[in-house]
Amino acid sequence: MAGFAATGGCFCDDNRFEISKPAVDTHHCQCSICRRLQGAAFVTLSIFPKGAFRWEKGGNLDTFHSSEKVHRHRCKRCGTPLTITLDALPDLIAVTRSSLDAGVQPGHPPATLRHAFWPDRVDWVEIHDALPKVDGFS
Repeated sequence: MAGFAATGGCFCDDNRFEISKPAVDTHHCQCSICRRLQGAAFVTLSIFPKGAFRWEKGGNLDTFHSSEKVHRHRCKRCGTPLTITLDALPDLIAVTRSSLDAGVQPGHPPATLRHAFWPDRVDWVEIHDALPKVDGFS
């Protein structure tokens, strides 16, 4: 997609990023690790080519290793969860969809949206959409 551009950042604006290519995947992650680290029933992640992602302003990030090979990055100042990298997928970066600037979401809707790790979902939120519901990522 020529001309794609998305921007985003954390709540306090210490960290800002831009993305020059569309997401290769987007999913609502229902896994217990994402839920607990986000403090939410699920988190929506868009996966981008790492070469299309760059920090415009940043460096104020904490990295938390939720497992030996999964690295989660959040703002040191305000705590906003921003990105996730996986050793197994070195050419990709996951970006929390809610950290994208508000205007980009309607203009660039995710093309591959589904519920990932569906069996791990919480039982106190009812989801009745028609999106695919899978165990794992696919």
